[in-house]
Amino acid sequence: MMITLQMGSDEWKLTKKRKCNQAEDDEEKQPTNYLDSLPQELAVDIISRLPIKSLIQSRFVCKFWQNLSYDPHLVSLHLSKVLSSNFHYFIFHCDVPIKNQLYFVEFFNEKDDDGSTKLEKVRKFDTPFSSSMPEFNVIGSCNGILCLENSLFEEGLYLYNPFTQDYSELPKSTVYQDQFVMYGFGFHPVTNEHKLVRIAYYPTTFDVNIVAPSRRFALSRDMKSDVQIFTLGSNRWRSIGRAPFVFQKGSNPVLLNGRLHWTTCYGVHHGRPANRLIVSFDLADETFREVPGPELNHRISRLNYHLAVLGEYLCVAVPLHRVPGTLDLWIMREYNRKESWVKEITVGGYTPTLRTQEIQRSYGIWSRGKMVRVLCLLRDGEILLEYKGGSLVSYNPGTGMFLDITFPGLPLPSKTIIHVGTLNRVASPSQIQIIP
Repeated sequence: MMITLQMGSDEWKLTKKRKCNQAEDDEEKQPTNYLDSLPQELAVDIISRLPIKSLIQSRFVCKFWQNLSYDPHLVSLHLSKVLSSNFHYFIFHCDVPIKNQLYFVEFFNEKDDDGSTKLEKVRKFDTPFSSSMPEFNVIGSCNGILCLENSLFEEGLYLYNPFTQDYSELPKSTVYQDQFVMYGFGFHPVTNEHKLVRIAYYPTTFDVNIVAPSRRFALSRDMKSDVQIFTLGSNRWRSIGRAPFVFQKGSNPVLLNGRLHWTTCYGVHHGRPANRLIVSFDLADETFREVPGPELNHRISRLNYHLAVLGEYLCVAVPLHRVPGTLDLWIMREYNRKESWVKEITVGGYTPTLRTQEIQRSYGIWSRGKMVRVLCLLRDGEILLEYKGGSLVSYNPGTGMFLDITFPGLPLPSKTIIHVGTLNRVASPSQIQIIP
């Protein structure tokens, strides 16, 4: 006997709904993120290969990725890959309408078929501390962290990772009457520490050669100084005594092998006449040392040359006034050996085709700037130059050709900071929110 079961439409719909619910439950049991199922070490290695913008966006994918972005091993591994790739971001500091504008752009230095450089459009960073520091100067960039100085008041320093939007205000340091302050910011690979160096010069009772409004001072052997150090991760400044040299005003230090390098004022050092000197400050043992410079004739050695780092070598860029904008580039092939200095490149005089009016005018961030400044060595061996007003030009040492670099959307004028995008934290670990 055959029994036939008939199912009404309502019963069929209910059965179908139960099957669909069961299928959805089965799907929910499957891992929504395949990285969850991978060993932590392998997941970190995969994510560390992403560019910084993709890494930041990944934080919004799921809580696993967000928590992983704070993993110290990932932060360190990503930094090492970024540094080895020699990939740079350009950060532009603009003072229009006020001096608190930060823009950035990726620069690949890739060429189109016609030989022109592919250029990205600039984008603007938010500055979450603008209410407490409405205008600032950029002291420097190191391993993805910017060091910023309040340009309206004597005190006020911030460390800021513009990609993660992580920032921290530093504690106050000792302030002297009529002081003039210089800074250096860097990292030492041996101690694995970031340090900010603050050098305050101030007059003695009998040294009154300071004009406070313009902050110009006359070099004096009786001028006092105080060198203070702030180590990232600590909560205080330390004084290590006086500075044995008076450094050139506007001489931004360059970082090489864990040492900051300045040029000194032309005048008197240790009680004896001296040309401009190159002086290093080792961030490990916190000691100043004179670095032997190239053999320049007396007239040239008095000029306001500046320092740069090209590849892994210290560079001295000497302006030659016979043609405005001309530079001799001396390279120290073996660090701390005077005989290893070689004059390798002469950059001819050049006027960028764009921003000519901006170059001729004087702006706040460029009021004491050089006519031309060496920024860095690009991946294809070309040298990146910045002209007064903010014009960027790449120079090919092999052909002697110049190429103007302009980015759509960049306000005028600007000053360029070479930067790498990293996950380096500025806030203390207790300030990092881990999602359970």
